[in-house]
Amino acid sequence: MLKLVLDTNTYISGLLWDGNEAKLIRKAESGEASSFTSKEILEEIDAVIRRGKFEKNLSLAKTTADEVLAKITNLSTIIIGPKLIENVVKEDKSDDKFIECALNAKADIIVTGDEHLLKL
Repeated sequence: MLKLVLDTNTYISGLLWDGNEAKLIRKAESGEASSFTSKEILEEIDAVIRRGKFEKNLSLAKTTADEVLAKITNLSTIIIGPKLIENVVKEDKSDDKFIECALNAKADIIVTGDEHLLKL
């Protein structure tokens, strides 16, 4: 089974719009893939989804920020593990949380559109 770590934008895009990101979330929902996250990733998603620019999208999707977070939490295995010793994503050290999660989950892939992570 494919083991995934989805970045913040992938989760938000997949839950608010229909596209490739939504297909990945449906794979996790159906058991075709496993999704992994961490407390730090969930905190970032919480902060981002509550931005005013998503209010209309949440309304159109007939959901709330709390419901999005609950869905992600229910869909994913929350990983707790050791922190990286060194900063890996030099351009944006806050992206290290995705690397940590992937390493601790022994994930196959990090799904992201983030330029800093894609460089790796």
